[in-house]
Amino acid sequence: MADFFEDNNNIQDIEEDDDIIVLHNETTDKDEEFFHLATLDVDERWFVVMKPVEKLDDIADDEVLIYEIVEDENGEDTFAPIEDEDLLERVFSEFMAEVEKYEDEEDEQ
Repeated sequence: MADFFEDNNNIQDIEEDDDIIVLHNETTDKDEEFFHLATLDVDERWFVVMKPVEKLDDIADDEVLIYEIVEDENGEDTFAPIEDEDLLERVFSEFMAEVEKYEDEEDEQ
């Protein structure tokens, strides 16, 4: 699985077909770019998994961000932090199962 988390922290590695999500960091008042790795349905709720495009001090190279996709009062999708540790672990486990499935398919080719 280490291949999946290869260091993509060089902005020049971004390709046109990469799915990039831009989030505003209120602490630093800067926009930060993240690779969209997956959108998962777990327990009939939707979650997004992302990895920073550039190295960020508070996120290790082998870490990902996981947010729940929820509808705000205007009916638009927004990302909400996951407070339930058990739910977070289930979502991460589902993500890792998808990573393993992808890597197995790549090995077969």
